[in-house]
Parts: sequence; structure tokens; C-alpha cells
Amino acid sequence: MTEIIRDYYIEHKTVFEEKFSMVLESFDMEAIHKMRTTTKRFRGLFQLIAYLSTNKFKAKKQLKEIRVLFKYAGKIREVQIEQLIVWDFEIKLNENFSEYLEYLLRREHIEISRFLKHLPDFDQRESILDHDKILAAIDSIKISKLQKKANKFISSKTKTLKTLISKPVSNNTIHRSRTILKQLYYLYDVLIYISGRKDILNLPVERIRDLEQKIGTWHDLVNSSLYLNAFSKTKYGKKFEKYELLKKSVKKERDGMRKEIVLELRNLQL
Repeated sequence: MTEIIRDYYIEHKTVFEEKFSMVLESFDMEAIHKMRTTTKRFRGLFQLIAYLSTNKFKAKKQLKEIRVLFKYAGKIREVQIEQLIVWDFEIKLNENFSEYLEYLLRREHIEISRFLKHLPDFDQRESILDHDKILAAIDSIKISKLQKKANKFISSKTKTLKTLISKPVSNNTIHRSRTILKQLYYLYDVLIYISGRKDILNLPVERIRDLEQKIGTWHDLVNSSLYLNAFSKTKYGKKFEKYELLKKSVKKERDGMRKEIVLELRNLQL
């Protein structure tokens, strides 16, 4: 039964390496997104392996090298997403935000430069993941205890999510809830197979995906306000009143989404 875990790891290791090469060549927006998505898949997978394995396997240690790339690639991705948000609001508000888009383009170039400075040496790029140790940890998983431990892993994540959504609402609790939803979505097929369950969180996988992605879109609007506030301190940000309209419009959409998300989280039957 552990073959599904091994296959999942190999599949996404291959994707990461392919997208990493594409990012190095062109900083392709979709490649950056896929590289970061794969890193998030690894985070959930390595937590699962650490939980199931009899080896002393530490998920955080395996992600040490990738986390640096994840951080700086994330900044590039954030700026690129903000450009998409601005183009969308140009249509919605029938306005031209060219000064801000030029500012974002400069920020993107700065973040690309930072990413390049933190790349591992060329001869070390093949060893970002400790491939042999990961496979050894997977092979150490005892089949006789696999289903029981997989169910405990799911129950642990469910309990944490339930605790989070019962607390007073904050951006942090929403973000942490999304992290759990994302991990369960990414590992859904693996967890269903090894646990013997019919579903997770009493939801179909599509519902978990939609809620996680909705929180992601809201989070992009949270980041948007941070970039807009930084731009407001520049010469052009202070000069044009249209950017106050943009700020208010982003805030209105963000706040509306937040209310919907909180309601959906609290309506989960956990």
C-alpha cells in the first residue's frame, strides 16, 4: 500500500525539478506557481511520512533547502498576482493604473534578483531533496499499522481545523485553516486509499479545493493592500487620487470575501 505514497513523491519531485528549470530560464509565472504548489505538496506529504514512518524522519529538515527558494519565489509570485489584480480592477473601475503597474514591474525585477542570489550552487541543485532518505522513510512504514495511523493523521488535522474555526476570527486563523485544507486536498487520494475512508471532513475533494482556493484569492487581496500602501508612499502614489479609489475597491472586495469564508468555515460539519 505504500506504493501510492512513493509514486506521489516521485511524481511531484519530477514536477518540481522541471518547473525549477523553467523558472531559472525565464521566471515563467505558471512555472513559479507550480514550483511553489509542489513545495506545499511536499510539506503535507513529508508530515504524513514522518507520522507513518518508523525512521527518525523530520519533515522540516527535508524542506530546509526548498523553504529558502519557496520564500523568494513567493515574492515574485505575489507581485505577479498583484499585477493581475490591478488589470482586473482597471476593467472594473474603468481606470488606468499604469504608474502602479510600472512600480510593480520594478518590484518584480528586484524580487527576481533576490531569488537569484539565494540559489544553491549549480553542483548542489540536484541535492535539494535527500532523495534516498525520503525513500527509506517510505519503505520503513509498517503495512500492518498503516490504515490505523493514516486515520489518526486525518483525525489530528480535523481536530486542529475544528479548534481553529471555533476561535475568534483573525486573518491568522483563516490562513492556518487554509493550510490544513490545502494539505488534505493535495493528499486526498493518498489518504482515502490508505485510510479506507469514503471522504475527508465529510466533504468531496472538489468542495475542499474550492474553499481552499477561495481563501487563497482572499489572501491575494490582503497582500494587495500591503503593496498599495507601499506604493502610496511614492511620488505617483501620492499624486493621483485614483489610487485611493483602488484601495477602497480592493478593501470592499476583500472584506466581502472574508465574511463569506468565515461563514463557510463555521458551517463545516467536522
